[in-house]
Amino acid sequence: MFAEKNFHALNIQAVADARMRFLHINASFPGSTHDAFVLTNSGLPRRIQSLPEGGWLLGDSGYPLKNWILTPFPSPSNQQEEKFNEAHGRTRIVVERAFGVLKSRFRCLHKTGGSLPFSPLKCSRVIETCFRLHNVAIEEKLPIRDGGRIVNVNHHAVCRDVATVSAQQLRHQVANLL
Repeated sequence: MFAEKNFHALNIQAVADARMRFLHINASFPGSTHDAFVLTNSGLPRRIQSLPEGGWLLGDSGYPLKNWILTPFPSPSNQQEEKFNEAHGRTRIVVERAFGVLKSRFRCLHKTGGSLPFSPLKCSRVIETCFRLHNVAIEEKLPIRDGGRIVNVNHHAVCRDVATVSAQQLRHQVANLL
């Protein structure tokens, strides 16, 4: 858990919505832990699968394909699969933007801010607190500062539906809609 570079690393698993609010955060695993292991050992699968209205998450290729988590086609073989991967990537950008806004608000989380000089447990708590404060800032529509100027963050909505078929069939069905 203690890297050669004299700082601890944590693998942060998070789920963000279209408004860049974080709906789930797990900051308790060492940085060397694989994403799929973090997912399996978090409460997220149970929570998603128990939603009465169902829903899907988009995950990158580090996650397993499930009925409730859609990943890109590893080797798209037709135009629908390519379109799916493009749409998947465009949609996942929201998560990347959410992390970027979070790190802009809390420079201690950005690599240019150095590293947190605490134990892994305390670092985990600091990180979780930053995520919660980020959500409060989003709800209160607080702008972020970028190089001294204030930047407003756009908000978008998404639609969810129930997945009732196998994960591969589901992804193909979604791809065929594009």
